[in-house]
Amino acid sequence: MAKNIPLDKDNDLVHLNDSLTPAKGIVTYVSGRVLARGGRPIRSALIELWHTDAGGEYIFADDEPRNLSADPNFAGFGQFLTGSDGAYKFRTIKAGVYRVRTRHYHFGITVSGQKSRFTTQLFWNEVPRDANGRVWETTNENDGVLRAVSDKAQRASIIKDFKPVAGSAAGEEETTWDIVMGFTPVEPSYPNTPDGSLIVAGVPVSGASGKERFKVTVPAYAGYSYEVYANPAMGNLDCAALRVSMEEESKADRSSYRVAKEGALDLYVDRPSVKGFYYIGFRLPGANTGTPGDQGFGPGGPGGPPRGPRRRS
Repeated sequence: MAKNIPLDKDNDLVHLNDSLTPAKGIVTYVSGRVLARGGRPIRSALIELWHTDAGGEYIFADDEPRNLSADPNFAGFGQFLTGSDGAYKFRTIKAGVYRVRTRHYHFGITVSGQKSRFTTQLFWNEVPRDANGRVWETTNENDGVLRAVSDKAQRASIIKDFKPVAGSAAGEEETTWDIVMGFTPVEPSYPNTPDGSLIVAGVPVSGASGKERFKVTVPAYAGYSYEVYANPAMGNLDCAALRVSMEEESKADRSSYRVAKEGALDLYVDRPSVKGFYYIGFRLPGANTGTPGDQGFGPGGPGGPPRGPRRRS
């Protein structure tokens, strides 16, 4: 859990603390119940909600009290404790979209007596568009997290219609969503592929002096370190990650890059990959510094994330 969560942790994310200025965006209500698989309401379940502001920014930052790019009036995180009927309700804003993800909310559910928090995501039944009305680059059809839910009934359970609030002149929206423990799909482990590897296509771009190089875009997490290898099958690694640069025309001067902020990470390499795809190595903060082939990158490996669910993506 981030250390810089606001002290204001109620179920209203539109107003932060005592500020009279509301968060930017479309006010949205999400309500429902937390149920056992057989339909029994679960009392005293702690429901946590977090998501991006209207501009697609999370409030959390690695080294700062708050992400300075985020809406200063958006709480970004809220909590609710269910009663005997298992019901919950949040007042927030419509989540913004950011690169490599479609629009979504994050939910965490902690049930009394359980040692771990259940995490999941809620999606809009829509084709997301940017501020100019253009279809967003990532939709429900190609979002990595949603695509990982192969069971049709489970997938349908986390995609909801958000409808106009009756009588609202401000364009407010609402939806009802029951979270069924043991059925609602768990937020998958990063990077959401069966073998834990992260394979990314390279896009040709013009580098310094017009020399062709390749841009690799990675869905990155704050605190993770990333490396790029030219062979997606991890053959003939020679224990060497490719040198990368952070700008299209700058010199490739490093073989690993640590991410300070969650979102899309662009890395530029000079070497063509095998069949157009690169293997991306990733490490948790403080993880070993061996090569992916030796150290077991991916969920469960000592060089990769644990098999449990991630808090956000």
